[in-house]
Amino acid sequence: MSGDPTCFPFKAAGTLLLAACFAALPVWAKNSGQNTATREFQKTLSFAEGQTLSVQNKFGDVRIRAGSGQEAKISATIRVQAHTQAEADRFSEQTRIDVSQDSSGIKVQTIYPDDSAIFKIRIGGPSYSVDYDITVPTDAKLWLKNNFGNIEVAGVRGWAEMENGHGRLTVHDGGSMKLTNSFGSLDLRGADGSATIVNNNGAVSASGVKGPLDIKDRFASISVSNVQGAVTVSGGNGAVEVTDAGSAKISDSFGSVNARNIHGELTINNNNGPVDVNTVGGSAQLNTSFGPISFSNVAGPVQCTSSNGRVQGGAAGSEVYVKTTFGEVSLEQINGPVQVEDSNGNISVREIKGKGTFNTSFGSINASGLPKGVRATTGNGPITLNDIGGDAYAKTSFGSVNVQRVNGNLTIENSNGQVSANGIKGDTSAKTSFGSVTLDDIGGSITVDNQNGAVQVSSARGAAVCKNISLKTSFSTMLVRLPEEAGYQVNARTSFGHITSELPVTSTGVLSGDSLNGKIGNGACTLSLTNSNGNIEILKISK
Repeated sequence: MSGDPTCFPFKAAGTLLLAACFAALPVWAKNSGQNTATREFQKTLSFAEGQTLSVQNKFGDVRIRAGSGQEAKISATIRVQAHTQAEADRFSEQTRIDVSQDSSGIKVQTIYPDDSAIFKIRIGGPSYSVDYDITVPTDAKLWLKNNFGNIEVAGVRGWAEMENGHGRLTVHDGGSMKLTNSFGSLDLRGADGSATIVNNNGAVSASGVKGPLDIKDRFASISVSNVQGAVTVSGGNGAVEVTDAGSAKISDSFGSVNARNIHGELTINNNNGPVDVNTVGGSAQLNTSFGPISFSNVAGPVQCTSSNGRVQGGAAGSEVYVKTTFGEVSLEQINGPVQVEDSNGNISVREIKGKGTFNTSFGSINASGLPKGVRATTGNGPITLNDIGGDAYAKTSFGSVNVQRVNGNLTIENSNGQVSANGIKGDTSAKTSFGSVTLDDIGGSITVDNQNGAVQVSSARGAAVCKNISLKTSFSTMLVRLPEEAGYQVNARTSFGHITSELPVTSTGVLSGDSLNGKIGNGACTLSLTNSNGNIEILKISK
């Protein structure tokens, strides 16, 4: 700091006003062009169990450490720098260390010669500081207030309340405490009980806390590790990182949030920043905007809400719910059901042990490995479903639908897009327009309603029992493949096209090239084929 201060804090109308020029404050600054005075202060007092040490200081450091025995040893160094030696000596002698003791404990206060000034502007006056080095019993309680200097406390495990400004606040191996700082970093390492931290414009680092931990900070980063109790963090304009905590509630803005090894529940609310989570023993609720969300190894339910950000997750032990906009969603290895609501983003999921429900717009859906079934809905995007253990439902427009291997029933609703499906064990229903429909190896009944698109359908090979088939289209061809041993009651009609069959049909009524009524085999099932402006072909499945 400058040795020639040009302005000074002053009090007017009961309110303390700080001059804007920080460098001009009248604190100690070494200047070879000025004279200096140094004075030492020492005092030792007995200290009863459970008593409190109170220290009020400014313009200097306060260092307190635990010692043996029941004594408080107070050492202070007074430093003054001025234009003349006489002025430096006079200001040093007038600076007082006021120490008093009563039943509650020991009070220490620094009193400078001009502390009582109501209004003062100093030009070329002295610079000064008072540094404390104090030893107290391990179980002492502490109340500290300092400004424009650092506080360092180590090994004192009684209740502590400390307030600092414009300097570092460092505490090691303490008890329960409340720590407040501004315009300086705050470092806590080791607390036997709970800890409350409030800081502004300075980074916070806390670790080794056995009780709950509450942190509020702005305009700086927050780092937390190894906390046995619950962690509550409220940050802003800085990154937040929490590792190894009992449970955690984190809020932040304009910074990233990273949480690791949370043994209980986790809640994160962030704005304009990413969220990254790994290994949570309970549930996880993750919310952000204008940033991605990533999670893995979460034992409980997961709920993610995002806007304008990607969501990626895996290895979750329970259900997962995701809601986002303008961001893709990618999930895998989820042990429960999954529900995704997206807009303007792609959805990709695989290895989901529960049922999947997916909804998006202007994005694709790609899902595989869902043993309990799936419901997929999108607008203006393709849908791809593979290896579905239960029923499957797919709905889109202006996008294709491709489905492979479904052990249940399949329902497809589409418009202006093609449809294809293969290896469906149950019933299959497909509706579309201006796109082809191709269904192969279908084990159940088949229903197709199409317009202006080709239809090609094949029953399952070697099916012992026939299933009803109903196909409709226009302005394109229609082709159906059936097992030779199957039996159908045939009702086929078309216009501006013809009907052909590889399987023998016993016809009834008037024969015509554009209509066919009769039986294939025993006629046990219904085969209804309706077309206009296109041919109809009935073929046998090759063995």
